[in-house]
Parts: sequence; C-alpha cells; structure tokens
Amino acid sequence: MQPRLDSLASLPELLSVFHIHTPLFVGRKREELLPLAALWPCFHGYHPNPDLSDCNAGMELFRASGCDGIVAVGGGSCMDTAKAIKASLLSDAPDLLSRGILEPNPEQTIPLIAVPTTAGTGSEATQTAVVYVNNRKVSLSHPLLLPDAVILDSQLLRDLPLLHKKCCALDALCQGIESYWSRSATEESRRHASIAILSVLEQFPAYLDGDKDAARYMLRAAYESGLAIQITRTTAAHAMSYILTKTYDLPHGYACAVTLPVLWDRLNQDPELSPVMQSLQALLGLRSLSDGPLLFRGLISWLSLPGFPVPDGNEIRKLVSEVNAERLGNHPQKLTESDLEQVYRKALIPMNVQEQAEAISIWRDYAGLY
Repeated sequence: MQPRLDSLASLPELLSVFHIHTPLFVGRKREELLPLAALWPCFHGYHPNPDLSDCNAGMELFRASGCDGIVAVGGGSCMDTAKAIKASLLSDAPDLLSRGILEPNPEQTIPLIAVPTTAGTGSEATQTAVVYVNNRKVSLSHPLLLPDAVILDSQLLRDLPLLHKKCCALDALCQGIESYWSRSATEESRRHASIAILSVLEQFPAYLDGDKDAARYMLRAAYESGLAIQITRTTAAHAMSYILTKTYDLPHGYACAVTLPVLWDRLNQDPELSPVMQSLQALLGLRSLSDGPLLFRGLISWLSLPGFPVPDGNEIRKLVSEVNAERLGNHPQKLTESDLEQVYRKALIPMNVQEQAEAISIWRDYAGLY
C-alpha cells in the first residue's frame, strides 16, 4: 500500500521521505499548482493518448537535468506518461517497450509520486501505463511502475469542466462494477470495488453541484477503483470502449458506460453467474437484477451527455474488428464476434421515451432526487 497524504502542501515531506532533490515534474500547471516547483524541470509534451516517443523525450529531459525522481500532477494521460517515462529509464531493453515488455535494471530505482487532478482513472493506484506506438495501443505493466506515493487533494478538482467531471466519475464507476464481476475478482478487490461503486453513486449529484465533501469522496472512490482493477484488470466494457473513443471522439469514461448496461443485462441472464450478480444487486440495495442496468441507464440519461451517430451494420462490424481480444479475458462470459456485434447494436441505439422515463425514475429514486 502506498502512503497517502491529503494535501498538496504535503509534497515536500514526501520528497524528503524518498530522498528526491531534483524531481522531473510531469504535468501542465507546474507554477500554478506548485510555486515551489518553479525551478524543477518540467515535461508537458504529451498527448491525451500518450505516445511512447513522447515518453522517450521525457526520459531524455530527466537524464539531461540530473533528476532523481518523478512528480506527476494531472489526469490519466499524465499518469500514464510519467509511468512510461519511468519504464523507459528503468528498461534494460528499450526496444522491448514498444511490445509492452519491461525488463528493468534491478540496480536502478526512481521514486514516483502521483497527484491526480481528476477523479476517474485511478491510474495513481495501478502499475499499468497505456501508451501508443505507431497508433497501436500498448500496455506497459510492471510492479515497479506502481507509484511509490499518492497525494489525494480534492481541491485540485474544483476547476474541472462539468463534462470532464461526469465522464471521469463514470470511468471510476465502470471500473468498480467491472472489477466486481471480473473473473479475477477476490475478496480484497471486491472490497475496493464496493467502495468505489457506492461512493460514486452516492456522491454524483452533490459532486456535480460543487460540494467539497463530495469531491473528497469522489477522489477516494476513483482511487479505490484503481486499487480494484490493479488486482483484477478491466473487462468487456473497457475493451469495447477504446474504438468508441477513437471513432466518435467520446471521452473514455463515457465510452465505457455506453456498453456496460447491455453487458450487465447479459450477465444477469447467465445462471452460472447468478451468485455474483445477486451479490452486486444486494450491494446496491435493488429490488431485482434488472434494476441494475436500468439504474445505470437512468444515470447516463440524467447526465445529459452528448449524443453520437447511430452506426450502420458495416460500421458496427468495424467496431467489433478493433476490439482487443486480450482485454476480454477477464470478462465473466466468453464473447464471440457475434456477441460483440449484438452488444454494440443494442448499446448504440438510443432508448425510446418510455424506456428512458423508467430508467431515469429508478435513478432519481435511488439518488433521492425529487
């Protein structure tokens, strides 16, 4: 478990604990967030979908500046970039990184302090960095990439755009739900997932209204979702989301949420999965299994997220062809290409007026929105 502090003002203490004298700052608001960091070398040349070549540039800046640690202050892309920079620095075989393989130098240590400025990805709690190599997504995963310390300061969430708040919180919620029903779930992962699920659902309205306590709980929920997927990894909703983001420019959390209720319906209908799905129903305090997907659809409708074009058959088949089969391995059901096509078809067709009204009613009742 990484040490966690609750204020950015605690950063000097952590720098001392890890004997960091010249950190590489990875992020885009160095002076605004950290006046003490004005003289630190700063790397901000990364993209929303970080490219490994960007991370190599960060590695060169680290070396040229004589850095002895990394401080990452930002969202998921920032965290992935910082981890990939660390991977590049630690690797004894840099050419293998482009294939997602890290063979570290056992004699080298580089402390990484993570400070999330969004409540969603939970990347501050995981050992995985997602980067792109020639437009191909590569996951770098190694215990050495797990941040050594995490600062959770909810004040950093206050200026987030509303759409960003909504979609990041959906990412944390999807991670919690997917981890809960994952093939790889354990008692520990379900404990973290349960905290994430309940906290996001309970705090969503107040968080969007700017409540400070809700922001603190939401940041913790995102962290807990990261701890959960650190154990289990994600399932089909995440696997099916990346091409939705690429095709329709949907924010990541929103893209995950599009297919999740359809997948939830399918799992509810599988007798072999009845124990875990009934456990999830009990966790949420719902009257029936079918209320879970309806609750989720109601939340999505209530959030009033931007729409997207309804794809035709050819477009759906293209979506299916881009799904990463490896990321489907943790899903509790085996999904064929035909299954994926059916999920996309149902997920990408808007609810009719009656369905939407029923779903929103369940969500508003659950959330106490009268």
